[in-house]
Amino acid sequence: MDTCGGRCLARGGVMAVDYGSLLLATVISGVCLSSTMIAFWFASRRDVFKLTWAIGILALVAHVVAYSFYSRNPQAFTGALMVALLPLGFAFIYCATRQFFAMPIRPRHVAVPMTVSLALSLPPLFAGLDGVAFIAQYAAATVLLVISGNLYFKNRSQAGPLLLMAALYYVAALSFGLCGIVLLANGEWIVNGVPDNWAERVNIVVAIIGMTGAGALSVALDQTRLAQHHRFEAVTDPLTGLLNRRGMILTVPDKALGSYAAIAIFDLDHFKQINDRHGHASGDEVLVRFANILEDGKRNRDIAIRLGGEEFALFMPRTDGENAASTVRRICAMLADEEFVGNGLYRCTVSAGIGFGDDRRPSVSDVLARADSALYAAKKAGRNRVEIEGNLRLAI
Repeated sequence: MDTCGGRCLARGGVMAVDYGSLLLATVISGVCLSSTMIAFWFASRRDVFKLTWAIGILALVAHVVAYSFYSRNPQAFTGALMVALLPLGFAFIYCATRQFFAMPIRPRHVAVPMTVSLALSLPPLFAGLDGVAFIAQYAAATVLLVISGNLYFKNRSQAGPLLLMAALYYVAALSFGLCGIVLLANGEWIVNGVPDNWAERVNIVVAIIGMTGAGALSVALDQTRLAQHHRFEAVTDPLTGLLNRRGMILTVPDKALGSYAAIAIFDLDHFKQINDRHGHASGDEVLVRFANILEDGKRNRDIAIRLGGEEFALFMPRTDGENAASTVRRICAMLADEEFVGNGLYRCTVSAGIGFGDDRRPSVSDVLARADSALYAAKKAGRNRVEIEGNLRLAI
């Protein structure tokens, strides 16, 4: 196969212009995407994956530049730089993918693929077998793209675009794999320049589409995640992690409740005195511990809410009076057994009131009002007790 003649003919005709244009488009696309990601990172420094991803793309851009120089003047140094930059770029992109999913990154995530790739590509390159070096770097790129795509595929349930992101990585991996397979099939152990075949051209096109698509999807996914985070913050109490009152309205809308639903309201006894005697930090600890007790003491289907201040609520669907009272008494007893450290050891108790739905199907607001009336009765009766609407008292 007259590789040099074919390559020289390509450079003299229209194909060379097209190929050069594709390389230029890859560089421009990569620089623009990296600049965008760096700008996004400056706007939100905690999203480090954007900076890591930008560094990886810039390394790939540098690879394309070295690739272009090597095609015109195949020197060993330029070739070494070219085969080193490709796995380096994809190693950084793999690290960025791990950061996106809040997975730790270690130096080995860059060092291992770089060491393996260079060990397989540099010796044949300096021995004049640059075709073998190309095959080695394509293999490294394929493996890194596949394992990066696997991370998106494994987490695809989090968001629909993650599956599309995985597909982009897999297609890019396939294009690099094809480049190596074509060189193997043709026995091109010595290229003395850069390979020029259909797989290479497909790879360049896929690289442009892949980088553009991956960059756009990364931004879209990050904005989606940010919106989800804001929605979570809007319905979650920041101190205890329970639903707040807004979250309760969204989760338990003001619907009619039948006979098998109940709501309990809890109020920590003498909470102001805890803050005054032991400090607000101790008061916050009591709130957090009681929130944990609510989560531990409730049934799986029950919903725990912090209404505000020292008031909490527990929505109990599909229950009856005996089971609801048993659940609430257990939670109150769990708090009474807790020991806190402030200005000395102290304990805390809680009062609770329970309201029920009935055959007339009162609204959630009505049942909350019933529970609040029962809570008022519990506090009036001396606190540290549970009251059920209808004046049925259940002392702890």
